[in-house]
Amino acid sequence: MTEEFHNKNRAYRLPGRNLPDTTREKLRQRSYRSRVSSLSRAIGPIKVLGFAMLFISLVYLSIVQLKHLFFQTSYFELKKIQVTGNAILDTEEIIKTSGASPGMNVFLLDKGKILKNVTAHPQIESAKVDLQGLYNLNILVEERVPVMYAKVGTAFYEISQDGTILSTENLGDKELPIITGLSLTSSRAGDSLKGNDGFFIAKNWVSSLEKSVLQNISEINFSNHQNPYLYLTSGVKIYPRSLEDFKKRFTFLRALLDNLRENNVEPIYLDMRAPSIVVRPQKTTGASEGSRGSVAGG
Repeated sequence: MTEEFHNKNRAYRLPGRNLPDTTREKLRQRSYRSRVSSLSRAIGPIKVLGFAMLFISLVYLSIVQLKHLFFQTSYFELKKIQVTGNAILDTEEIIKTSGASPGMNVFLLDKGKILKNVTAHPQIESAKVDLQGLYNLNILVEERVPVMYAKVGTAFYEISQDGTILSTENLGDKELPIITGLSLTSSRAGDSLKGNDGFFIAKNWVSSLEKSVLQNISEINFSNHQNPYLYLTSGVKIYPRSLEDFKKRFTFLRALLDNLRENNVEPIYLDMRAPSIVVRPQKTTGASEGSRGSVAGG
């Protein structure tokens, strides 16, 4: 080969052992930097994964500690339950019905369920449940007010203004009008009488008559809705023409009864369905069977 050829290819020879020390050092440094760079690229994802695992572990520990703090310690327990608005039901009965109790965790309180439990009681018409502060539960109730007794057999059904049967086990010890003749044999406490025609007629009588008049009535019977009859507290049976007519002539009726009593006449009944009040007295010696009795104006 010519000298020109050797000179031409001399620049492409691999480095030999006879390289200068400075060149060798540069090569070693370049190789080290390459390995470090490769290692850094490999370690990067590992560092990210490790950081993520550490973060998740810390979050988990925090959740566990918070769960213990909020749900397994006494810091967030219900301290007091207050009931307001009740005048008929005992506070203890309402609290028992609500299902809530002191010591319950405030974060586990289901106010909707408590409200549903309270309003399920026949005596409660509406209610409101609120937390006052963090530890006190307030239950505000509005009670149904009884307006009459419906006598069914030997039981007295206590009935409210809106037709809800409040109780079927009452002894009739309240000063309420007693209604008989209503068909309630299959009814239970909590049932509504909104579809019962007899109840609406009875309610109209009870709400229309003054208290002073009702105090003189021991029973009103609506077995016949068109022709109800009533008993006064004196035991006298009255057949009224209508509610309005009875209200209008009640004062005269009282005066007539006083007059009969002064004359020692004991009436079986008084019939107000005619223009004049018909009095059917007790049978006396010489009275003919089926005698109609005396007639009074009014």
